[in-house]
Amino acid sequence: MDQTFPCSACGAPNEPETGQTRMACTYCGAHLTIPDEMRTQAKPRVEKISPKPRPTPSLETEAPDLLRQAQPIAVKAWNAYAYWTWLRWLLPACFTILIVGVILCAVLGMLPFLISSFR
Repeated sequence: MDQTFPCSACGAPNEPETGQTRMACTYCGAHLTIPDEMRTQAKPRVEKISPKPRPTPSLETEAPDLLRQAQPIAVKAWNAYAYWTWLRWLLPACFTILIVGVILCAVLGMLPFLISSFR
């Protein structure tokens, strides 16, 4: 259903433009005011915003900053490696001492029984 209103100058039918309160007659060019009941809201425009292209990194200028940013990570990695090598030595040593201690306690605990059995 087309809504039209007549031109006040020539009487020609005009379709109201969306989002406008005034328009020119399509036939004679007279300035028209669109009646309130025929005014429509303009549809919002959707604009695609393309992402800004990132500049190509220059290693010569950005290398010091990149190294400064990576330094805490490298220090943490080195510390983790140092702890790992220390634990790799410590855990087997602790288990060996524990096993030797258990065997020594068992032998020393059995020593009085062995001595009394040979008398």
